[in-house]
Amino acid sequence: MKMKKSFIVMGLMLAASALTNCSKDDTAATDASDLRQGFTLRAEYTPIASDTRTTLDPATGKVAWDAEDELLVFCRETGTEPASWEQYKFTTTEEAAAQGIFTCPDIAIDPAKSYDWYIMSPYSSYVKNPLGESNSGTFQIGNQTQDNAAPTAHLTNADLMTGVITGVAGDRQPVVTLAHRATLMKFTIVNKETEAITPATVEFEAPSNVLVGGRFAVDFATGVLTADTKWTSTKLTIENAPAIEPNGTYDIYMMMPPFTLASGDEFVITVTTDKGRSEQNRTMTREVKFEAGKMNTATIDVTLPKPEEASYTLLTDISELTVGSKIIIANLEAGKALGAQRSNNREGAAVTISGGNLIENPAATVSVLTVGQGTTNTGYFTLNDGDGYLYAASSSKNYLKIENKVTVNSEWEITIAADGVATIKATGSDNRNWMRFNSDSDLFSCYRSGQKDVYIFKKN
Repeated sequence: MKMKKSFIVMGLMLAASALTNCSKDDTAATDASDLRQGFTLRAEYTPIASDTRTTLDPATGKVAWDAEDELLVFCRETGTEPASWEQYKFTTTEEAAAQGIFTCPDIAIDPAKSYDWYIMSPYSSYVKNPLGESNSGTFQIGNQTQDNAAPTAHLTNADLMTGVITGVAGDRQPVVTLAHRATLMKFTIVNKETEAITPATVEFEAPSNVLVGGRFAVDFATGVLTADTKWTSTKLTIENAPAIEPNGTYDIYMMMPPFTLASGDEFVITVTTDKGRSEQNRTMTREVKFEAGKMNTATIDVTLPKPEEASYTLLTDISELTVGSKIIIANLEAGKALGAQRSNNREGAAVTISGGNLIENPAATVSVLTVGQGTTNTGYFTLNDGDGYLYAASSSKNYLKIENKVTVNSEWEITIAADGVATIKATGSDNRNWMRFNSDSDLFSCYRSGQKDVYIFKKN
């Protein structure tokens, strides 16, 4: 149910020794003493959820802006085209927020002239003018972090709203209606496992022709978003997430640019947890429009892959490593195995190593790799995790990623010492090519030197 919420934003009448005129037009000089210092602005809108952008007082049902909220304001003298637009920031305090009072000491207007007002929430220094053109600057929507301590607070920085009113006399109060320019998605995670899980990330991947995130130029008047950077997937990282008990639920929220999924479109929702990763492929049975100012909901039933019933033995001779082998790469000292792919490296997944040489029934969080034969040199090996081939990705960064096709960077020269220490080096031009375990960050990646030894365990 939507609730009508009105907010009054009033500029305080502040004295200032140095005043900046909103209009850059110098044709009609006005004495500084005649300028109106500050102004009163009333902004109204209908939120898309009770606690996305503002704070709801359940005792009174009233809604107020949060302390330290900021508005981006542009203004120009009506009928003029400024060579450049001046940015103004309006802020509020804890005391003023309840009344919707925002202040800005830097505006001075001429009561004898008329002005056009352009308002955006939240404030962003990256937006340079309100016209939504290539030189207007951009606003990011997508790839956010939700903190369980305040599960909707992150929406403050993504719940994009704009409004315009033109031809307002300088001695009158502008009244601006702000409209939402993004759409809100609420996912309810349901734990279908028999033990508690703690969610870490939720990723929504759309078809390749559908944008669900990016950086956009914003036309304040029409709300049209023009993509400068385009994302067909968006991820929410969850901090301080609670453990979800069996059959328990947890809500997460994502702001996205407006988009449409057509009947037959396929999308993927991936939830990573402390117990493993749940990936769900879904197909639309009808067209659904995710419109600006609207909230859509979906349920994600999380079931995790079951641990494999198998054993893996430590290799101590390279002759034991053959094409087609199923292997686990691990660090003995930390009891960690190469796990799920992150953006630029691999997670360290907990694993029990019995007697220093045996892994039994590894958890689903452990990556089991399939060994292949190199193409440029048949003495080299490839390592496939089911999604792609592991490769050393940089000479300047410590990266370990996956690629769809084998290149020299995903061909590995491997040697194994008698004590089991494996030297695994990519053979391409990127010289941070030595696969190692980083015990400080609990991850596997590729380095030029240093870090901890890795070992190869082969499926029996």
